[in-house]
Amino acid sequence: MNVLARRAQIRLASDGVVLLKGKREALLKELLVRARKLRKLRHELHRRGRAAVAALAVARATSGAPEVRSAAIAGQRRVPLTVKSEKVWGLELYDIEHEPIVRSPGERGTGVLTTSSQILDAAETAEALLERLVECAPIESNIQVLGDEVRKVSRRISALDDHLLPRLRDDLRRISRALEEREREDVFRLKRIKQKKAAARRNAAGDP
Repeated sequence: MNVLARRAQIRLASDGVVLLKGKREALLKELLVRARKLRKLRHELHRRGRAAVAALAVARATSGAPEVRSAAIAGQRRVPLTVKSEKVWGLELYDIEHEPIVRSPGERGTGVLTTSSQILDAAETAEALLERLVECAPIESNIQVLGDEVRKVSRRISALDDHLLPRLRDDLRRISRALEEREREDVFRLKRIKQKKAAARRNAAGDP
C-alpha cells in the first residue's frame, strides 16, 4: 500500500511540475511582450522628457518664471482616467484609458495671442510627457506583478523538483528494497518448511 501511495504522490507531483512549468513559460511570454512594449515607450518617454525640460528652460529664459507659473496655473485641470482590469493566469492586470491629454493652445485657459510661443511649446511638451507617463505606468505595474508570479512559480517548481520528488523517490526505493528483502525471507522460509516436511515424510516412510 505504501508503494502505491508513493507512486501516486510521485505522479501527482510530477504532473504539478509539468503544469507549473507550462504556467511559467506562458507568464514569461506575457512578461516579454509587455517588456518590449515598455522599452519602446520608455525610449519615447525619455525623448519627451528631454524635450519638456528644454522647452521649459527656454520659456523661463524668454518670458520669465512668473509668466510661466501664471500660464501653468491657468492651464491646470483634472485628467479623467479609467482603470480597466483583465485576468491573465489568475492575475489581476490593469490598463489605463484616457482622453487625449495634449490640448490645443486655446484649450489651456491662456490667451493665445498674449501667451508667448515658448510657453505654449513648453505646455505642449509637458502634456505630451504626461501622456506617455500615463501609458507607461500600468505596464510597469503589470510587469512587476508578472515578475513576482514567475518567481513564485519558480520557487514552487524548485520545491517539487529539488526537494519533494527526490524524497518521495528515495522513500519508494527504500520501501521497495524492504519488500524485496521480506519476499526473499519468505521464499527462504517456505523452502525450509518444505525441506522439513520432505525430511519428515522420508523419516516416516523409513520407520518399520
